[in-house]
Amino acid sequence: MIKGNNFRVLLLDDDRFMHEFIGDLLSDLGVKETLVAKDGADGLRVLSNQEGVFDLLICDIEMPGMDGIEFLRNIASQGYTGHIALLSGIDANLLRAAERLANAHGLRMVGVIEKPVKIDALKALFAKIALTNNENIDRPNDAHKKKVFSVDEIKQGMADDQFDVYVQPKVFVQDKRISGVECLARWYHPQFGLVSPDDFISIIEENNLIYDFTLMIFRKSVAQLAEWKQQGLDLKVAVNLSMDNLDRTNLPETFEAILQKTNVSSHQIILELTESKLGKNMALSLDILTRLRLKGFELSIDDFGTGFSTMETLRSLPFTELKIDQTFVRSALTDPSSRAIIESSIQLAKTLNLNLVAEGVETQVEWDLMATLGCGCVQGFFVARPMPRVEFTTWAAHNGGGHR
Repeated sequence: MIKGNNFRVLLLDDDRFMHEFIGDLLSDLGVKETLVAKDGADGLRVLSNQEGVFDLLICDIEMPGMDGIEFLRNIASQGYTGHIALLSGIDANLLRAAERLANAHGLRMVGVIEKPVKIDALKALFAKIALTNNENIDRPNDAHKKKVFSVDEIKQGMADDQFDVYVQPKVFVQDKRISGVECLARWYHPQFGLVSPDDFISIIEENNLIYDFTLMIFRKSVAQLAEWKQQGLDLKVAVNLSMDNLDRTNLPETFEAILQKTNVSSHQIILELTESKLGKNMALSLDILTRLRLKGFELSIDDFGTGFSTMETLRSLPFTELKIDQTFVRSALTDPSSRAIIESSIQLAKTLNLNLVAEGVETQVEWDLMATLGCGCVQGFFVARPMPRVEFTTWAAHNGGGHR
């Protein structure tokens, strides 16, 4: 099951029986080394005595002394970058809350395991780790360690045209036709190679560079769409729009002016906004977003279900699309509440006449579940990984407008 001979696991649990039982299961799966700790403080001691990180850290939530929540807070503050799974016999809703907290700390969560532990649950964790490791093909600049860039580096990168657009296809579930692509910013750094937006977008936003950056990505995306139209590809392009962009009342006119220089219609452009960042200045946001819709641009609410004002947001702002967050998609097969959220989102989208996209579909099983639940469109590694835009035409031709 486990490739290689150096796979290492750290298990935190105060029950000696669990140490032996889970240790035996891990050994059966091919894990060569499992270290144990009786509580969070002991876990911190083990980590401090070990070089590097473990391939997997399994942490019980309920432990005497330092419990799992306090332990996670401590390792997050220390910048721990290994994969983590939570273990507990507590109420499933409470366990999921602990998982959300770990994600909020920026830890690399790969799932939760409910007691009694079954070998299939451990297999699923390792499969997810393998999939996550494969994702790093898209980030050859050491995906396990976040790079820290200066404002001057980013400004120079923008001046030297080092930023470009990758695209990830979205397809209709019913007939597997391509519905469009999402344009994703990438940085071809002269030293580190391909850099993910996770490593630079926040710096751009914090230093008032986001407006110029958004216009740069928007122009590249529109120019690419115009080229595809000439090649006979008729689709829609989604471009991410930061909430920090919504402080300029002339933004709709600026976007419209860019389109007027091409053969691209505003109806072919979807502007994606992240739900959890909505509402900084609702009056100004409503002004700009409403006029964008009046000019024909479509609006998508990204990461739907992760914010705190979902219903009010949908009632107040003129969205045309919902994108279900990938955390719900990935857990829907085992978590009844995640499945219920997806089902209710699909029904809500139908009631409000909104398009709906499920993000993060990575397996045939997840695809089949989305089809069964009536989801109209999906996006994720099962369809295609993000790719350089120059490769998309070939991909579309080889896939016949569908997933591979």
